[in-house]
Amino acid sequence: MARKALITALALVVALGLFVYFTATGRSLLGRVWGESRSADDIAMTNKVKSAFSLSKRLSAYEINIEAKSGVVTLTGQVPSDVDKELAGNVAKDIPDVKTVENQIQVNSGIKPSESSVREGMRVADLEIRANLNERLMSSQGLQGQSIQASVQDRIVTLTGRVETPAQKAGAEQVASSVPNVVSVVNNLEVSNPAAAQNETPGEPEGASRDKDLANRVLFALFKERENFADAGAIKVAGRNNAVTLTGSVASKAERALAQRIAQDVDGVKNVSNQLTVAAQTKAP
Repeated sequence: MARKALITALALVVALGLFVYFTATGRSLLGRVWGESRSADDIAMTNKVKSAFSLSKRLSAYEINIEAKSGVVTLTGQVPSDVDKELAGNVAKDIPDVKTVENQIQVNSGIKPSESSVREGMRVADLEIRANLNERLMSSQGLQGQSIQASVQDRIVTLTGRVETPAQKAGAEQVASSVPNVVSVVNNLEVSNPAAAQNETPGEPEGASRDKDLANRVLFALFKERENFADAGAIKVAGRNNAVTLTGSVASKAERALAQRIAQDVDGVKNVSNQLTVAAQTKAP
């Protein structure tokens, strides 16, 4: 019985093979199935190349057409330089299963980023700014428990909600201004207790709050000059009785002197104790 079933199955396989080989209908069906399978692979490869291009700030700004077929990727479109053209080809070659890249991209030095890529880039930048700002607001001890909402449009931050003191309103604006890529801050925060001292923080002694406020203002002043430091975040500031102490490390004596000058120029600072150390620089052999 089993032998009879096996013979029947073999006969069906042979019949199907003869049908496919000797008839136009069979060949057509096989080609359609094979073509659909290959088409799915081509689509997957095209999407992989597109995804890789989207991760490149240089390439994502331009409209590059991608066509994949049987492991061969063809690139067309325009980019502003030979460097960008070469980059596109190298990125495509780096995708698994890509056998060959036909780089037919044209170089046009006058081409500008596409409007869609500019809009998408701005949208992503706004989302990143908002995420970074929310993280800093949540980690700020002086602003914990306050109702602060932040929105970002074209890298402009708008703060809304309510805080308890004027110092907290000013502190929230400083935090927002310190986030990278922020152009400006619109501070629409409402203050529940406008009569509170400008440097008073609820639940904290007035003197300590003033010291913290002074240190924060010095840090903010240093941050605005961050391009003149190798690592402005390595500078620590402590305030006490209208005096500030700078600790941490800087890359050079010039940076050390600059940090002191910036601190001295902050309103309310009467004395600066500069304890910054200059990091040892490794000499080239």
